[in-house]
Amino acid sequence: MKEKIRFLSSGLVFLVLLGLILAPLQQVLARKSLAAPWDMTNKVGGFYNEEEDQFQVMFFGPSHAYAAFSPLELWEETGIKSYVFATQQQPLWATYTYIKEALKTQSPSLIVVECRMAFGDKDHYMEGDDKGVTFSYMDDIPLSWNKAELAWLSAPDLEGRLSALFNFMMYHDRWSSLSRSDLTFRRDQLRDPYKGFVMLPPQQAPQPRPASETVVRNAPLLEKNQYWLEEIIRLCREEGIELWLVKSPSNLELEEKAMLNTVEATAARYGVPFHDFNQDYGAIGLDETMFFDAHHLDALGASRFTRWFAAVLTTARPDLVPDWEAPEWTADLAVYRAALAELTGGS
Repeated sequence: MKEKIRFLSSGLVFLVLLGLILAPLQQVLARKSLAAPWDMTNKVGGFYNEEEDQFQVMFFGPSHAYAAFSPLELWEETGIKSYVFATQQQPLWATYTYIKEALKTQSPSLIVVECRMAFGDKDHYMEGDDKGVTFSYMDDIPLSWNKAELAWLSAPDLEGRLSALFNFMMYHDRWSSLSRSDLTFRRDQLRDPYKGFVMLPPQQAPQPRPASETVVRNAPLLEKNQYWLEEIIRLCREEGIELWLVKSPSNLELEEKAMLNTVEATAARYGVPFHDFNQDYGAIGLDETMFFDAHHLDALGASRFTRWFAAVLTTARPDLVPDWEAPEWTADLAVYRAALAELTGGS
């Protein structure tokens, strides 16, 4: 037993030392997404540079979260500060880790999880183009025990887990394409004025909404997704944080609705609030042209949805305290409004 403990301790020390040695190399070689609107390095990495204990509400999940919830819009309507800590196709086991990471520096009163990836059909995203999913949620969180645990969950074998944890294995061939910005890059200077929101340009192409309200059956979730959905519920309960499980407006497909019904049933079993906003287009004022593509709101749709969500939030949580005296948020809002007007022609 002592030999086993000694072996495990030695392995842990080795990984820590390896991480310290490789950290500078990883920072140089890692892919950096800094160009709007997909500047996810700013959005994820920038979260760690935000003032501590300022967000009363935090949003988590995949692209359906960061394309729908606009924290600046929410602040303008309510004075409530929030952040969208989301990544593309963020699986629920990554959402669990992102919540734990957020709680290192923030004390939200409410966590909102967008549930699209409860419908995911994979236990891992490490094959072919799917690797981009894993590295999008792994790359920009600092080395920590949380990150090591997430790497373990993200691949079926040791090689994949080490690659997820130490991404120089993924990006080692970037030497020939390195630029000056890679060498001068500073994570401690990252910041996202939109607080995690991705402002998608209008396409003006109608995206039909399936009649998902007609689907009343339940379809089972992948076992891993069901497990981590329930772990998220348990984590929020242990931390004393209210959790809302939601589906943002996304023209929900019929088979997705059957799985969403299972999410709703799980929420009911645990006494967790749940809402599918795909049933509220009329009340929100959304139409088929307010989508960037078939399943993501454009900037105008997100603005309209967030303003409507603000009323839902203040009705359900009148205890949330507004913070209007925030010069930095006022400045960021001005930048946001100018960008939104440019994208939408002032609509």
